[in-house]
Amino acid sequence: MNSTRITKEIALAGIVYLLRLVQLTTLSITCFGGCYLIWMHNHHYCAYWACSGTSREGFATVPLGEVVFVTCCVLQSLEWIYYTSLSLIKLSQGKRIDSATEFCCTWTTLFLFTIGLGWFTSIKDVRATWPYCEEVGVTRFGNYYPVETNMCIVTQSAVTTGLINWIASALLAVLATWEIRKDLMMGRIKLPLGARSGEESDAPGYQRLADEAGREAGRHEDGDGISIMGVESADSV
Repeated sequence: MNSTRITKEIALAGIVYLLRLVQLTTLSITCFGGCYLIWMHNHHYCAYWACSGTSREGFATVPLGEVVFVTCCVLQSLEWIYYTSLSLIKLSQGKRIDSATEFCCTWTTLFLFTIGLGWFTSIKDVRATWPYCEEVGVTRFGNYYPVETNMCIVTQSAVTTGLINWIASALLAVLATWEIRKDLMMGRIKLPLGARSGEESDAPGYQRLADEAGREAGRHEDGDGISIMGVESADSV
């Protein structure tokens, strides 16, 4: 029984390690893609074609979705660094990371990255380049094409790796939820205000009802004994 539990914990740690590795790899690519598109908007594009032209003014403006997307990627990378550093510190002490901390970290970054990726893919020029470039080609430089279309391979890579990163983050969040539920059931984490989960939350209530029923039965027995003694004493008189 103990060996089975240890095997499951080792397998779970291996899965988390692989998902974290996938998360870091895809995060690096998708964040680079977002930064490169922003750079093409505000610098490189204007260096090749004058941004004062009426037909190209909109191309030089950086979409807000790309800024939000890169910001969320940076926040997720900070979470990755914090979680990995804390895990290494705990491992050097012979402990494992707190499941509540893991739960908060994974779900917070999943929420933020969902906002960033959703905002990024909602850009019209980004949607037009994924999953196909719509006969524009891998790269096509022209005066009347937006940056996302000119650098289609960059846009496609950012969206694709972003989706893979989101899937890995969602799986990590699910595993963190399973871990914190297991710790609650085993009593490793105690919720405030006497709140518990599963059978542990029902046990105090059942015990209290049983105690009250026992006290009530004791009072009835005492009352019957007094009445019987009273009858006996009256008969004897």
